[in-house]
Amino acid sequence: MTARMGKDHMTIAPKVLFIGLDAASPDLVLQWSEQGLMPNLSSLRQAGSWGFTRNAPAIYTGSLWPSVWTGFTPGQHGCYYNEQIRPGTYEVTTFLGNDVRKRPFFHALTRAGKRLCIYDVPKTPLCPDVNGIHVVDWGTHDADFLPCSSPVELIDEIHRKYGAAPFRRCDWVMEKADPERTLRRQLLWRISTKVNIATDLLERGPWDAFLMSFGESHCVGHQCWHVHDRSHPKHDPELRKLIGDPMQDVYVALDDAVGCLLGHADQDTTVMVLCSHGMSAHYDATYLLDEVLRRLERRPAPVSRRVLDRARKLWKRLPLSITEQVPVLAHSINRMPDAADRSERLCFVVPTNANSGGIRLNLAGREPTGRLQPGLEAEAFVARLVADLHELREPVSGRSLVRDVLRSAEVFPGENTDMLPDLFVQWNRGAPITGVSSPKIGTIIEEDTQTRRTGDHRSGGLYFMRGPGIPAGSQLPLAHDEDFAPTIAASLGVKLEHVDGRSLLPLVTARR
Repeated sequence: MTARMGKDHMTIAPKVLFIGLDAASPDLVLQWSEQGLMPNLSSLRQAGSWGFTRNAPAIYTGSLWPSVWTGFTPGQHGCYYNEQIRPGTYEVTTFLGNDVRKRPFFHALTRAGKRLCIYDVPKTPLCPDVNGIHVVDWGTHDADFLPCSSPVELIDEIHRKYGAAPFRRCDWVMEKADPERTLRRQLLWRISTKVNIATDLLERGPWDAFLMSFGESHCVGHQCWHVHDRSHPKHDPELRKLIGDPMQDVYVALDDAVGCLLGHADQDTTVMVLCSHGMSAHYDATYLLDEVLRRLERRPAPVSRRVLDRARKLWKRLPLSITEQVPVLAHSINRMPDAADRSERLCFVVPTNANSGGIRLNLAGREPTGRLQPGLEAEAFVARLVADLHELREPVSGRSLVRDVLRSAEVFPGENTDMLPDLFVQWNRGAPITGVSSPKIGTIIEEDTQTRRTGDHRSGGLYFMRGPGIPAGSQLPLAHDEDFAPTIAASLGVKLEHVDGRSLLPLVTARR
């Protein structure tokens, strides 16, 4: 990487260096570290300490990074996905970082007089009053915003010196010729360029905290899992023989990037590297869940809905690079009939990441025309629904499809729990899912037109720490996503008040 030249420059080391490897799967990181393919993380594991993280069940993909940068759990910050029900309506709307109900902990550090550089930490809203630099969505996975920065002129300077990221959605790349090879090339360029930008930003210090993240592990996991996983139904041995494993190539490049950035730390720097959550094959039945609920309620889709469903399927077959350039039309086609339809039902599906299905109860007093009375009536309905969902089977293998049904009120308590789905359906995702079947609903087999991705998320992450008072070569305590904000703050002598997370430092240093 040309980024290595940054080590030759004189840079005052930050007091805290946080590096996020978004959706870098812990099993692959550990495997390739032990095989010598990721020597920098292997060395960090030996010179510092490491441990596992526990993500919020079912909704970790959408809630994870807001929990990291607020210090709060999902029931408190209210974020679980990039599309959510607008409170008091049946409408689904985009939900971005500035919609999160808790503020980033960057503000508390700024009030304490700390100098910060924050670069591409996922899903953060731009914080123009941060004491330092904030760059948003130059090269994150599925960027929410056009690239922007504080100070405002910085993003234009970055583009002039280093260029723009080659894409905003990795799905767009997969519509091109030779997509896997093209994506790999662009991801490797993006990693190298991101390190060059980070080196530039580090040299503008000194910084109390330098926080950045890489989204390339996220993109390659979604789009190239079928190349990596020889057991995947879409695996092509000839393609693997021709291009190798893009996932391994990207992970190795990310390890090299970590090594470059660690060159800017010294013995007094507290280093944290977070591999946020895992990745595996994309098997789920979320796209069939709404039809399951209709059949259980014995409520056929209205004619208008069936016509629009056909239009949606045709729309989904168009290239994303076309459909996502006309967001108003896309939103109309995807969402227009749903609000009226939802208002007539006892429960309905709301958007979630595919790893789990989200169900919202049409509760009287909460929804505009609620059909279920809170209390005994709603509880009895949920009990029947959960039992019915557990009867779902995979039509070909006959195996049970539902691993668990979680209730937000129990798992995610907080002042904003009502912003989340009431129920989350967790699928048994160890093998392909061709459809759903049960005595009550019959059999539903339908092609999933909602995604082209062959890899999807798995819960559980990995983290590394090195620095003053942190013992070498030991395993760290289990961490939760909301623990990283108070830990970073505590490393700078700042205590975050009234957050859900805890600082890991007392637990880490106690192991000396």
